[in-house]
Amino acid sequence: MDRPGFSLPLRNALAELVIAALEDDDAAQALVWLETSTDDPPPAAAARLTAVHLIDPGERRLLAVHAPHALRVSDHVGRALRAMAAFRQQPAAWEPLARAIQHAVALWNEQLFFEVHEVLEAVWRTATGDVRQGLQGVIQIAVAFHHLAHGNQRGARSLLVEGRARVASVPADALPGLDLPALLQATAPLAAALASGQRPVAPPPRIVSR
Repeated sequence: MDRPGFSLPLRNALAELVIAALEDDDAAQALVWLETSTDDPPPAAAARLTAVHLIDPGERRLLAVHAPHALRVSDHVGRALRAMAAFRQQPAAWEPLARAIQHAVALWNEQLFFEVHEVLEAVWRTATGDVRQGLQGVIQIAVAFHHLAHGNQRGARSLLVEGRARVASVPADALPGLDLPALLQATAPLAAALASGQRPVAPPPRIVSR
């Protein structure tokens, strides 16, 4: 089912908060408040919410410009909290690339594909060789799913083709902790459906850690 997109300021604010919450308890508290609470947010959570322009200082509600999206914000935050719990249940890698991939796996499996893009792009910028190529491919596949969720089938098709080609061009172990052959296998039916002009009905596949 197509999900209507957030405005860019709201999308970016939520992404910043969601990514921070994977490891930061104040950001996590901010997410919990966004999902469930009408009371005053805890001070540290309020500071995080204010910093990303989701609430005004001293307020207990979303900014008026964001208020019409409150139900979808709650759904998005619920998925983010599940991603956070999944990430925190495993030993965190210390190496930046491996840690970013752990973040991306947790986010991907809750269909938070824009956040996957943001997490992986941060390490892609300084990567080289097969790591850079592999990261770009995974990013393109994630963005393809983001486009598909918002009704852009043409954009999803082209990015999925490019992304899968990049992933297929690197060694299977190019990205630490990520099973690239499994990703290619899981996305093959979707690629075939899009290539034939069909609208996929199956949900995006979960990504597999290695």
